[in-house]
Amino acid sequence: MSEKTHKKSKKALSRFLIISALAVAALLIALIGKKNIFDGLGNTFGIKNNPTFGSAGIGIVYFDVGQGDSALIICGGKTMLVDAGENGYENDLITGIRALGINKLDYALCTHFHSDHIGGMPEIIDEFSPGAIIMPAVSPEFVPDSYTYGALLRSIGEYNAEIINPVTGDTMKLGESAVTFLGPVSGDTENHNDASLIFKVTYGKKSFLFTGDAEKDEEMSVINEGADVSADVLKVGHHGSSNSTCDEFLEKVSPSYCVISVGADNDYGHPHAALEKRLLGYTDKIYRTDICGSIYLECDGREIKITY
Repeated sequence: MSEKTHKKSKKALSRFLIISALAVAALLIALIGKKNIFDGLGNTFGIKNNPTFGSAGIGIVYFDVGQGDSALIICGGKTMLVDAGENGYENDLITGIRALGINKLDYALCTHFHSDHIGGMPEIIDEFSPGAIIMPAVSPEFVPDSYTYGALLRSIGEYNAEIINPVTGDTMKLGESAVTFLGPVSGDTENHNDASLIFKVTYGKKSFLFTGDAEKDEEMSVINEGADVSADVLKVGHHGSSNSTCDEFLEKVSPSYCVISVGADNDYGHPHAALEKRLLGYTDKIYRTDICGSIYLECDGREIKITY
């Protein structure tokens, strides 16, 4: 290669490297502007160590447990774990709870008995010795025939835990917050999703609604009973399925914030586009665990702060 050709090659390489660097920088700037690209990646499957979380009011963690469900409510020093995700996430869940300075739970609540909600509950019971287990009552003809449900019952039996089966209209205190059970209204059903416990937590002027995997039929039953489902924060039903969070129910809730517990690239197509469109009719403050990782909400009774 001649010296002249060599110099041209070096100059061309230099130009290529400079253009490439500028292109990468431009791409990074563009992506950083799109919050869904980077937000939460550092916390996905990660843990926030914060023993004082929720001490100034109410704190709710919507844990990232993949295509499952688990949330922890802390208020006035009292704790309630709502569901415990699928088998395989229990160690992450235990670590996440302990990172908040919690060594014992006051309550563990099972919205219903599908494995993506109770898979990790036996380990949670063993690890945190909850004061009581809250779960829907099931008639013998509708008892789930699954290993996961059997494991839950064995763990409850070994621990000899108190079992609470709330009915619609029941209320209880969790620290300084009030928990009101709004469903299931339909009672026993072969559709375990529609047997989900539906409840609202109220603290100060703010409220937080949990619906498990309840589908449209049960949602309609609840609102037809005249239940007050209005809430500032909605834990979106059934991981963002199109057959939950129907128009009529959503109109009654009228949320300012929505949280969807959903696994990345899941086989169900959750959250469905039709559901997201419905939610956007009320708020653009929609948080998804597949994008944000675990979602941390704190409220002093007036203002809501969400981080992830």
